[in-house]
Amino acid sequence: MNEKPTSALPAAIAGLAIGVGAALGGWFIGRGFYAWHMSDRYVTVRGLVERNVKADLAVWILAFTATGDDVGKVNQEIEHDNQIVLDFVKARGFSSDEIEPIATRVSDMLANPYRGNNQGGPRYIIRAGLMIRSLKIDLVRQASQMTGDLIKQGIVLGQGTGDSDSAVNPSYVFTKLDSIRPSMLADATKSARAVAEQFARDSNSALGPIRHANQGVFQIASRDDQSSGGGEGGWSDSAKEQASIDKKVRLVSTVEYYLVGE
Repeated sequence: MNEKPTSALPAAIAGLAIGVGAALGGWFIGRGFYAWHMSDRYVTVRGLVERNVKADLAVWILAFTATGDDVGKVNQEIEHDNQIVLDFVKARGFSSDEIEPIATRVSDMLANPYRGNNQGGPRYIIRAGLMIRSLKIDLVRQASQMTGDLIKQGIVLGQGTGDSDSAVNPSYVFTKLDSIRPSMLADATKSARAVAEQFARDSNSALGPIRHANQGVFQIASRDDQSSGGGEGGWSDSAKEQASIDKKVRLVSTVEYYLVGE
């Protein structure tokens, strides 16, 4: 008679274990469904920020050529032109540390297998030049507008130091991107979150944590450039944009947010 309560105890424990197991199983199933449901609901937004900046470095190449059939005389002419150009840039306020000579190149047209001997023209073409690399942006711009003085002295500008022509205009570069990178990234993130919050409100949802984020690429163009840049890419500081002192730095960050609620 006294053995029945003892035998009922394991059965009660087993029943309790089954109940707890079922409850835990239901909890895990519920959590698994929530995780799947949450991962299936998210919104992708882009945060845009732009900053107007001024170039802080100027690179100005003054290339010139001399031609003739006597290589010695052509070389003397190129050295003469080089001195005229050097005097010109120094008279405009540039120091020797800002002036770098470009390697001289000599082309013998008769040695060109693609050029016949009966085409006429000078045999030798010598190309040389100077490169001004300076932080004096306004001074470079002012001096570049006075190259007519060199042309009046017989200097043939803009023929490059290679096989193709090069522009006489200076290139202006913005080198201080690191100084504005953190603040621009923060602003782009705020912009993306504002768009995501608006989307969540419109869809009767709440904004959850970040699912995925892409910082994007910093792009530099002329301040007057109105192109969209194709979202996260497409802007580059090309030759056209390099001629502008006033720049526009653009960042498009892409962020994915989870959406929670109904």
